[in-house]
Amino acid sequence: MKVLCLGNNTEDTDVRTHKLADQNQMACHGLLTELDGLTPDIASDGYYHTSVYDIEFGNLLELCRQVNQVIVLDQPKSLYTHPDAFYKTIRLAKQARAATSVIFIDPSYEKDITFFEDLVKTNKSFCIFPFIELQVENGNTTVCGRSTAPITKLSDLKSFKDDLGYSNIRTKMLNGELLPTHCSACYRTEALGMISARQQETVEWSNRLNLSSLADLSKIENPAFYEIRPSNVCNLQCRMCNPDASHLIAREYKKLNLIANIDNKEYTNFDFVNFNNLTQLYVAGGEPTAMPEFYDFVSRCIDQKQTDFEFIINTNATKINARLREQLQSFDNVGFIVSIDGLGDINHYVRWPSNWINIVDNVRYLRSAHRVTFNTTVSIYNITNLYQLFEFFDQEFPGSLVHAQLAITTDDVMSALMFPYPNVVLRDLRRIKNLNCYKNDGLLSSFINGLIDHYENHHQLDIGKLINFFQFNDRLDLSRNIKLADYIPVLENTRHLTHLIL
Repeated sequence: MKVLCLGNNTEDTDVRTHKLADQNQMACHGLLTELDGLTPDIASDGYYHTSVYDIEFGNLLELCRQVNQVIVLDQPKSLYTHPDAFYKTIRLAKQARAATSVIFIDPSYEKDITFFEDLVKTNKSFCIFPFIELQVENGNTTVCGRSTAPITKLSDLKSFKDDLGYSNIRTKMLNGELLPTHCSACYRTEALGMISARQQETVEWSNRLNLSSLADLSKIENPAFYEIRPSNVCNLQCRMCNPDASHLIAREYKKLNLIANIDNKEYTNFDFVNFNNLTQLYVAGGEPTAMPEFYDFVSRCIDQKQTDFEFIINTNATKINARLREQLQSFDNVGFIVSIDGLGDINHYVRWPSNWINIVDNVRYLRSAHRVTFNTTVSIYNITNLYQLFEFFDQEFPGSLVHAQLAITTDDVMSALMFPYPNVVLRDLRRIKNLNCYKNDGLLSSFINGLIDHYENHHQLDIGKLINFFQFNDRLDLSRNIKLADYIPVLENTRHLTHLIL
């Protein structure tokens, strides 16, 4: 009989596995890692152990299929370096159950995770964010960073737990009442057959906060998660972005008469952050590394010795300067979400005018010191070129999670769902299934599978939107003195279709 024990990557895992082997009078063969092969062969009966640190998720799932039994050790979550590693271990074991016997020494590990997994499936409205997160948009709180619909004016928010606006939303969610004004982004994602942030992050956050029931949510007094966008100051002009998120785009749009005026949007600094109960603080923009107030906040955290939280920074990775590198040495739990939308020249064109070599060098540094996740905004620009980008991530930055989201633009003129030739898209998307980043993350695989399903079964050519896209994009090209044909010829080659109407 072959038994595989799953735990953390400490010596305690080896000790517990040897103890189980001795109790069952079987040999213990010790640790399996990717040094033994991407999917090590288990040739002899006995006990083995490994972890999600030692073998990538997809390969580890294959390994579980080789054994007669998988045992999840009863190590406390606190013994894992990050709560997400604990959750990944539980998720892996649950998936392995389809192919082999799985035992949880402490059944509560599975039970607590399963409660919220089942809840987001049966209750199509429930989301954890209004219970734990404070996010501000134009002076108003919102349910999360995917929504601009106001809940309560920040200046009027006296109690996060008891505020009437939040209480109404929480009650409606608990009752299963859909909230399209606030939550349409996730509803659209789920309608495409993809896993939404509502579904994925509700389970992840319940794990991080040790929540096992709805009653636990009612005990939260202050936000555990802050999502902050201090301003729209940015050093890039990304094509799928908007004036609210880049002051350079605002200037360009005003010059091109795409907007009448630059709105005086109310942005929020870091003064409203309450460090009591703070688990994670996420900063986006604009571009945080281009904002003086971002550096001031980091300095203030250091001076006040408030660095004991998970600090997540969303960045285009073009300005990872010496000051930031030094500041972040005072934090033990820093993660970067690096936004990249194409390989080399494609990223330069879409995230104008980023420098590819500079970005890659900066990411290499970040990976040496902190956690790095990649995020790709998928649009008509890159829907036919995702494979080469994701293959690059696999080869150059193995083990890093890759997330993707659909571009949301005015009238969907840049929608990833409207490329005219489905076969061109499908040829690229299907190849992604062979990559480790696809196999290692259910969220990405769900996203890619949803895109494939759309182009196989639901795609319809919308010439009107294609015309609008080229008219808009040509104005940007003229402003920036570049040409689409020089960067993404496969997209330029669809232009002739617009002449069918014109």
